Amino acid sequence: MSEKSGLGTYLREIRERQGLTLEEIAAETRINCRFLRAIEEEAWEEFPAEVYLIGYLRAYAEAVGLDPGEVLARYRTLRPQENSPASEEGAEVSSWRFSKTLIWGIVFLLIVSLLIYLFGVR
Repeated sequence: MSEKSGLGTYLREIRERQGLTLEEIAAETRINCRFLRAIEEEAWEEFPAEVYLIGYLRAYAEAVGLDPGEVLARYRTLRPQENSPASEEGAEVSSWRFSKTLIWGIVFLLIVSLLIYLFGVR
């Protein structure tokens, strides 16, 4: 894969070298041609969620005989979203919410334990 070509161009070139049409790939993978075209054009915004895009990239890679892991690694270098500041901020908020919930759960259990100890059945 040349450095100048993007992932979509690379996948299209591989498909065309094998003499496959988008319709044949669609029949094999059961992916709508619209999404296959979006992959080849790198129109990532066409996908309803990234989880679909990841699955479609994996299926497309397998259909043209490529290692899905390598294709996904290339995609992730093009769009490193997991390490973006926004997702890190979301992880911190989520972590804080979990910690806060855990603290309140422990406090609740301590209070219940204390009440059982003080007013328990004798």
